[in-house]
Amino acid sequence: MSSPQQPFGTVVSSIGVNLRKYPSTDSAIIGTLSHGAEIGLKSKVHAQDIEGNSIWYLLRDKPVWVAARHVENTGQVPLSKDAEPAQPAG
Repeated sequence: MSSPQQPFGTVVSSIGVNLRKYPSTDSAIIGTLSHGAEIGLKSKVHAQDIEGNSIWYLLRDKPVWVAARHVENTGQVPLSKDAEPAQPAG
């Protein structure tokens, strides 16, 4: 299976990572990704610090956030000032 178009990320946390509505652990969990999952990354913001890393990534194909602490990225992820979930195209 080929990797997603850059920029993308690979989940490096051994227990996986939670998908959240907003870039904070106080936000609702929308789903999870397991270790090794590859995900397309749309943008990043500085938000809640997780173990020394304040970056959160917005996924390209879903309006959800993941903590960068648990994801290794490949390619340049653009910085956004907007921490709102992406609106579905339509």
